[in-house]
Amino acid sequence: MIVNQTELLKPLYNYTILKDIALDESVTSLTNDSRKITPGCGFIAIQGEQFDGHRVLAEVIEAGARLIIVEKKPKNIESLNATIVHVPSTVKAQAILGNQFYQEPSKKMDVVAVTGTNGKTTITHMINFMLERIGHRTGLIGTVQYKIDQQILPAINTTPDSLSLQQMYHQMVEASCQDVLLEASSHALMLGRLWYTSVNCAIFTNLTREHLDFHKTMDGYAQAKSLLFSQLGQQFNVGRAPLAIINQDDGAGELMSAVTSADIVTYSLQDKGATAYAHSITSSSGRTDFVMEFQGESYEVMIPVRGSYNVSNFLASCLCLVYYYDYDVTKVIEMMQHFEGVSGRMQSIQEGQPYEVIVDFAHTTDALERVLSELVAHKSDNQRLITLMGHSGGNRDSEARPELGNILFKYSDLVILTADNPRYEDVTKICQEMIGSHNDKAYHIVVDRKEAIQFAVDQAQTNDILVFLGKGGEPYQVIENQYLPYDEASVVRQTIQDKLSKSEG
Repeated sequence: MIVNQTELLKPLYNYTILKDIALDESVTSLTNDSRKITPGCGFIAIQGEQFDGHRVLAEVIEAGARLIIVEKKPKNIESLNATIVHVPSTVKAQAILGNQFYQEPSKKMDVVAVTGTNGKTTITHMINFMLERIGHRTGLIGTVQYKIDQQILPAINTTPDSLSLQQMYHQMVEASCQDVLLEASSHALMLGRLWYTSVNCAIFTNLTREHLDFHKTMDGYAQAKSLLFSQLGQQFNVGRAPLAIINQDDGAGELMSAVTSADIVTYSLQDKGATAYAHSITSSSGRTDFVMEFQGESYEVMIPVRGSYNVSNFLASCLCLVYYYDYDVTKVIEMMQHFEGVSGRMQSIQEGQPYEVIVDFAHTTDALERVLSELVAHKSDNQRLITLMGHSGGNRDSEARPELGNILFKYSDLVILTADNPRYEDVTKICQEMIGSHNDKAYHIVVDRKEAIQFAVDQAQTNDILVFLGKGGEPYQVIENQYLPYDEASVVRQTIQDKLSKSEG
């Protein structure tokens, strides 16, 4: 795209042109990454945790940047051969300018945003699955991957920065996408990554302990999540109000409902007065059956994923299809029978081994409790539950570790503790903090995760249930400051195959 500099700056009110070299020129691209400079581009200098774009202004101008947006006035401005514009906040400016440069792309699609501690990925994938089955072209932005129609891109953050989002929305519009399914993390909401994203439907799943290193308190965490709903409902789209879908089983749902002017529907496994209410839930390997009460009718539903929490995820997805997309509820129920699940979410691994193997992303206390209680409720007396887990919060929220350990030891016959995303923290120290007062229980610490998986598979006996927790479909492992490519399901599959090959040999 090409946009005149004066036209690009038009949406801004509070800015000062420190140096006018090329205001009559056009901007050929817009970036906040000094490594992605192209001739004629605009560069937005962001001061991040690890890198400050203000330090490389001379370099980006030499590489071809013609418009520079700063929040710190450069001392060497006379030597900078580009238009220099000062704003109070470049983080806010990049959201405004990105939206302007790409011509308000999110307004050209239906945007469904999901927030909450757990369930975001499954719900976005459920909705995406159903929309694709009825012929929609969709975009998907979340923890597991980014998707532009059928093009799959690796996910770096659950929610990218606002400029990257606007660029991605533009690519989706160019690919004729009609819908965007977006995971809205609390970090993204607090840091303004969703500014100038036009959300039409917002879903709240639940709120449990996570990211308290960032939000400090649960109230602060809840306030961050509520930003999605307070920003929702300020304008009609094609004569319709935006829609908020709220989990009535979570107390924080009251806050989400209170701060939004959007129209509200609710779902519940406990409250018969909710818009959609599910009961009589039975779960077995690979499926869950239940009854849904909706609009005065009872519907028998089967979803091919296990767990009552996935019933909640289905209810949220169903309400989105029925209310926002005006789709028939019976067709939604029929379509979901063919849902293949999400990589790393209660993902069953079957390579011919005589024991059950599951890979799951559960890394918070609530998610861990849900997964393990579900498995224990349906295991027989002759089955052992073997769990493998680390703590994803290396150098973060260490206070969560004892409770994670309590849940592991509460349900497991054998616990294997290992690395997750240790960053700069000692893995053995993390594991010891998870063990807490459970030194009398059966456990092993194996620092290297791949070696721990090998150890876990070696312990498995016929009929056991072996669960690998915490990584799920996350495509990397964070060690120190490096994001190393990693695929838990592939590692587990290969380890099982190798063991089976040796036993056959």
